[in-house]
Amino acid sequence: MEYKDIKRCMIECPDLASLDEPVVAALLWRSEAQTLEEGEIIYAEGTTLDDTFCLLLSGDLVVEKASEIIGGIREREMFGEMAYFTNNKARTATLRVGSPQAVVLKFQFTPGELADPRFSELRRSLALQTWEKFVSASQCQVSCEMW
Repeated sequence: MEYKDIKRCMIECPDLASLDEPVVAALLWRSEAQTLEEGEIIYAEGTTLDDTFCLLLSGDLVVEKASEIIGGIREREMFGEMAYFTNNKARTATLRVGSPQAVVLKFQFTPGELADPRFSELRRSLALQTWEKFVSASQCQVSCEMW
């Protein structure tokens, strides 16, 4: 995938829409595009934070919890950020490539770097996204238990 395509995907990502140009540029400098094959695991549930989170550029990912499929990640969605906001800094689910191939943009930030004031808007956006995923998962669990 070419630089201009990667930049376009970042601009079109709703989770990054509020970021200004310097933060987007810093994200690009701290990123690496990876092409993965079907079945490859990107993050495994319970593993310790490796100081990365990702943006799915193309393909589909499967989200598993306790070896059960609980959802999916589609193109232009962020993932992997939840581990930054958990008490034990561990992955809360397994993310596996579900399509024949997927391209992810992997960002490298330590929790300390993410706490830097220059990245306050990025941190706020990731925290909000994490909260929305948590609420959505909690609501799904409650409704599933009711049935």
